[in-house]
Amino acid sequence: MANSNSKPTGVDRISNLPDSLLCHILSFLTTKEAVVTSILSNRWKTLWTLVPKLDFDSYQFKEISSSDEEQSPNQFNRYGFTFAHIVSRVWALRNRNNAYPLKQFRLYWHSDSDPIQVETWVHAALSHELEELELHICFPELFNFPSALFNYAKTLVVLNLMGNNVYVNPPSSALLGFPSLKTLHLENVWYAKPDSFSRFLSCCPVLQDLTLHLQTYTYDVLKIIVPTLKRLCLDFNNSAYQYNKLEINAPALEYLGFSGYVIEHVLLGNLSNLVEANIEVDYDEIKDYGNMIMDFIKQLCLSSSNSLTLNPFIWTQISHNAFVKLLNLIFPCFIIWLS
Repeated sequence: MANSNSKPTGVDRISNLPDSLLCHILSFLTTKEAVVTSILSNRWKTLWTLVPKLDFDSYQFKEISSSDEEQSPNQFNRYGFTFAHIVSRVWALRNRNNAYPLKQFRLYWHSDSDPIQVETWVHAALSHELEELELHICFPELFNFPSALFNYAKTLVVLNLMGNNVYVNPPSSALLGFPSLKTLHLENVWYAKPDSFSRFLSCCPVLQDLTLHLQTYTYDVLKIIVPTLKRLCLDFNNSAYQYNKLEINAPALEYLGFSGYVIEHVLLGNLSNLVEANIEVDYDEIKDYGNMIMDFIKQLCLSSSNSLTLNPFIWTQISHNAFVKLLNLIFPCFIIWLS
């Protein structure tokens, strides 16, 4: 008879799974969480280095330091670790263990940022087979997005570039850039010259999805001319009045999302494949603002849009008679009013 006091022997089935499956599981964690699994056993010691993803957020590091300081005020300061130290150490450990090529790299650095460190890490990430790059950088001074990155980011498919002082100066040659890039998200990015944004787009020959958040823009014309673009989302802060003209020419475009302030001159070119437009206009009291909105809507509906979603603020900007006249002109367009 078995001893009733004997304890059942546990079987670690998870650790017996193949590396490929365990790495897939770890890929759903942040890098900080994945590194912590290295203390579980020798089996897990270097497993995190095989995950083709690095995800760093300085806020997470700040939370760790605050917690440590509460428990032992001098412990954290004694070691003097910084966010840059931790990221550099992770890179070193990864390289030492001959890690798999990196597919995703995400960096959120919100304070005390070092442009040289950022450029070094991004260069290291792109020297592999990187497909997704997300940078959210907040510098007290302008951070120059490394122009050299346009030369060797050949495998990049997704690029998210955000911050408060990110400065971009794309190359003049369209032969350089991102030949595989399909998704581009730009938020609060500064451009070196009046044509820098257009040159940025010309560096993305297969771009399909563009999201653009504008807080400041200091040039007269913003051109979005992308033959391959299928989805476009625009968010204009009230500082959009610093420029006077928006031009969109995207014959493959199927969806257009617009939120914020309509500017004085909007020119919509070939939008023959547009199926859906979602328009959310912010309130403003400037002269002729209602006419600017109506002109924008009219162009959208005449561009073969089958569905147009509008927010109720538009009612406050235009007269009822003007809207009825517009409906008679563009009746084929199906309009939904958000409530």
